[in-house]
Amino acid sequence: MPVSTDDYVGVADFYARYNWAVDEGDADGWANCFTDDGEFNGAIPQNPKGHAQLREVPLASGKPSGPMRHMAVNLFCDYDGANKDTIIAKFYNAVSYWEGEGKWFVCALVTAQLVRSGDSWKIKQANNIMLPAQV
Repeated sequence: MPVSTDDYVGVADFYARYNWAVDEGDADGWANCFTDDGEFNGAIPQNPKGHAQLREVPLASGKPSGPMRHMAVNLFCDYDGANKDTIIAKFYNAVSYWEGEGKWFVCALVTAQLVRSGDSWKIKQANNIMLPAQV
């Protein structure tokens, strides 16, 4: 079942903040987008789980304001069954690379399970299928 307008706007805002955190090297901010046992699968070989491992991802992706920029596009969300505190979100995370000449780097096909956390959302599990750019 599609989510309410308020929940959709909340998830879209959440993913904008999530992408800004990883691009700016905000390790704690990005890790805090996940539940304590949250998982980030398929984007990097390690498949980090839990805040200690997750906080390493932004540190490894480049210096703050560094070469990568993530953009969440074509977002759609459905409630996970009758539970309105759990959402399945699907979107493309288009990643560009800006060291030297700018270029497309990869498009991640993301399917994520989010859980309500107060007035916002947290990722329980994010599964990524990576489609590298052909340059």
